[in-house]
Amino acid sequence: MPLVFDKKTLVAALGEVRRNHGVPGVDGESVEKFSENAEERLQKLSAALRKHEWHPKPLKRIWIPKPDGSKRGLAVPCVEDRVVHAAVSKVVYSVFESEFGPDCYTYVRGRSALDAVQRVQREGRSGRGWVFESDLSKFFDTIPRERLIDKLAVRIADGSFLKLVRSILRSGVLGEELGAGTVGVPQGSPLSPTLANVYLADFDRRIGNDHSFVRYADDIVALCATEEEAKTTEREIEETLQQEGLKLKPEKTHIVRLSEGAEFLGYRITARKAEPSEKSVRKFREKVRSMTVRHRTKPLAEVIRQVMPVVRGWSNYFRLAGRSRVVYSHGGWLITRLKAYETESMRVRRWEQYCPTSKLYGWGYECPTTS
Repeated sequence: MPLVFDKKTLVAALGEVRRNHGVPGVDGESVEKFSENAEERLQKLSAALRKHEWHPKPLKRIWIPKPDGSKRGLAVPCVEDRVVHAAVSKVVYSVFESEFGPDCYTYVRGRSALDAVQRVQREGRSGRGWVFESDLSKFFDTIPRERLIDKLAVRIADGSFLKLVRSILRSGVLGEELGAGTVGVPQGSPLSPTLANVYLADFDRRIGNDHSFVRYADDIVALCATEEEAKTTEREIEETLQQEGLKLKPEKTHIVRLSEGAEFLGYRITARKAEPSEKSVRKFREKVRSMTVRHRTKPLAEVIRQVMPVVRGWSNYFRLAGRSRVVYSHGGWLITRLKAYETESMRVRRWEQYCPTSKLYGWGYECPTTS
């Protein structure tokens, strides 16, 4: 607990909350508003934690649309609570970092999603040409809370700290009867990813000791030399997850040849090539379409300034594709989309008259590129 309510820890936690931005919680207070009087607020928060007088507020439910038309629910804490969650996360991470094995690529310093993609390619080039791929079903919503506390207690003996974590896990969503349950870690908290890694550390170790295995959050890939080995690996993963109170998502569970392409973290991966998957391309174009709806009143120059960070971010993430035709095809599509926005017409002659390509470049347009 002294590490949590230490002023340096809280200052660092607030810095993380600021970087992540995020919407206000149930109290309506924004990150900017909290930061206006940050020093005094953090002093009071430190005192409340030290005296065991801090209690979490209810969480705010936010629904995020998914590409398949469904929605993913986030449970967002208030800004002050987010600072506490981030501080607890820093302490837990420092204690358990050595437990996060080489097969875990998410929320671990020095590792990234692109590292995971490259690992899959390396394993494929070494002769493991069969891929088992799957997701965990409702992972964050089904983590058994007391079992998670038991895993924390292996390395943390401070009862006050464990009580604090337990109170965070039991934070109910405003208007919902979920806080008193026995399972679930709230998505939307800075603490949740670290707790997820702690919970899955044993699973990673048990599967990774016997198989070529990569995990990023709840996405799992195992690479095998034969189809039969892949089927055996699938059974072992299912049995091990069952022991942890978790299960695979049937519709996302597949065994494929790597030469035919495996879907992982937005990429379609083979041993020699990694390109944006069809789903990633579709999601990118839907995002751009939503920002370039015709008959809007924003000047095209302003629209380009808003679109380009999306284009650069997408291009940067898919830089492993190199000189991919999939990426470069977006250049012509984007130009067409922006010209149609400006002229409200699909007639090419009108485009060239009122919106030549040189005009787009003058306003800051850049072609997607990964080279």
